[in-house]
Amino acid sequence: MTPEQTIRTNIERVRAHIPEGVTLVCVSKFQPVAAIQAAYAAGERHFGESRVQELALKTLQLPDDIRWHFIGHLQRNKVRDLLRLRPYLIQSVDSLRLLQAIDEEAGRLGFVQDVLLEVHVAKETTKTGFTPEEINDLMANDPMAHFPHVRVRGLMAMATHTDDQAEIRRCFRLTKCLFDQINDQINDQMVNDPMVHVSMGMSEDYETAIECGSTMVRIGSSIFGERSGSETVLQAKPVSLPKAVFFDQDGVLYNSMPYHAKAWAWAMTKHGLPYTEEETYMNEGRTSVGVIQEHYLHLYGTDAPQQLIDDIYADKTAYFNRMTGGMPGNIPGVSEVLEYLHAQGVECWVVTGSGQRNLINSLNETFNHVFTGIVSSFDVKHGKPDPEPYLKAWEKSGFRKEDCAVVENAPLGVRAAKAAGLFTIAVNTGPLSDDALWNEGADLVLPDMKALLEFFRIKN
Repeated sequence: MTPEQTIRTNIERVRAHIPEGVTLVCVSKFQPVAAIQAAYAAGERHFGESRVQELALKTLQLPDDIRWHFIGHLQRNKVRDLLRLRPYLIQSVDSLRLLQAIDEEAGRLGFVQDVLLEVHVAKETTKTGFTPEEINDLMANDPMAHFPHVRVRGLMAMATHTDDQAEIRRCFRLTKCLFDQINDQINDQMVNDPMVHVSMGMSEDYETAIECGSTMVRIGSSIFGERSGSETVLQAKPVSLPKAVFFDQDGVLYNSMPYHAKAWAWAMTKHGLPYTEEETYMNEGRTSVGVIQEHYLHLYGTDAPQQLIDDIYADKTAYFNRMTGGMPGNIPGVSEVLEYLHAQGVECWVVTGSGQRNLINSLNETFNHVFTGIVSSFDVKHGKPDPEPYLKAWEKSGFRKEDCAVVENAPLGVRAAKAAGLFTIAVNTGPLSDDALWNEGADLVLPDMKALLEFFRIKN
């Protein structure tokens, strides 16, 4: 079975043991985006993460309707970053000081954050949380009156790590008894909304937890298998804001690819070389001569005559200019990305396979002179997917490779950047699937420039 099929099968197996009314939270921490996408495709919507930065990166790459649960230990200095992501539920509120920090930050942001109180019932000093007595005192004093921007939705607990089933049941039963006791108090006093969640049970003990009254289980390894190293998930390079970012031109800076696609299809077909718009996107990044030669070689097994190359390119350029007036618009949001990087002192470069001088010559004027340098088809012998364009830009920048990043939108451009040994972010601005970019080795695939800007802000 493929990994995706394995995840689907595992979910079906787990689901068979979870009754209606119990929420399954797929613990996706340290799991790659592809694994989460497989669980999402199988119908899951609740996912649990334990690190703020990892959650931030995943929210950029995954659907908006996912309900993210924060299940790890939360430091107070990370509260602001976490609440900016608007998590569905913070399950690990383990102290009054943390509860206060969440309330203050949620107040600044103008919303009410749902949380669970972590109760310490295990016989292990390494586990954190409120004592049952502390939770009783907190809930008896109408927490919404003291913390108006936090809503306590229930309790979370972890059982003692042991093979002793009696001890595990003790932990779960104590938590459920505390939950019921507090809800009885709330109903009597009518000072707060009743709690609704008892989050207990993981891969090794979730069936026992459900028997003891759990309404929410957190399951990871039984769905995804053993966790991979966090460095695989987080695409550890760059660990901070890069010192230089190399931007492709068409489809990254200029919203020109739809026009290029129509112009290439028209010009090629006019000269007896059947060609589709989709083929333009798959060949994006090659020099114009490379596009024609590659297609002619595919059709006839030999090099294209120079005169044919010249005629096709002239017709293609003329048709493109008729449609755009010579200047297509910009990709939405890219100006904000460039302005942000420029303000942070990051060098911005252009690395393009284009030979259209009007576009190349207008780059700095169009984008407020933010570019340190430009490498185009006129500067290299071999265009993308050969790494030469990106290697040349990197050499000119003078930075270490680990201090650089590439922003691409095309499979061949991703291939070239990865062959040059550079961290590569693919922003999928065209009609191709994300898989076409992942399969070429992209370190990160983002849906738009807004997500790219957020990524750089996270790294700063």
